[in-house]
Amino acid sequence: MMARRIQRVEKNLQRIIGQIIDEELNPPGLVSVMDVTCDSGLTQARVAVSVYTKTDDVNPAVDYLAAHVGFIRHELSIRAKMRRTPKIRFILDTSLEDGQSMIDYIADLTDSR
Repeated sequence: MMARRIQRVEKNLQRIIGQIIDEELNPPGLVSVMDVTCDSGLTQARVAVSVYTKTDDVNPAVDYLAAHVGFIRHELSIRAKMRRTPKIRFILDTSLEDGQSMIDYIADLTDSR
């Protein structure tokens, strides 16, 4: 029962944090919130973001979000209507790039046959 509640809160936080980044902030590149993982007490949230930029350097976008984490948390406290707002930590999600490199690798293998 508690696990379902945590999953519901995580999806809600993912939606709201994505809206805050889209509406209120202007990070370098296109930032997508891929996943949110909370601890059992809902005191901490790991926010996995995927960044699309013209260059390969995605660190400025993650650094930008980390620098604005206070603002994001404040907006989250207003919009989420939770008793306590979790502490937020942004991490870079590279699963899309990893998947694309795997597809490219398989394509190279099939082309070489």
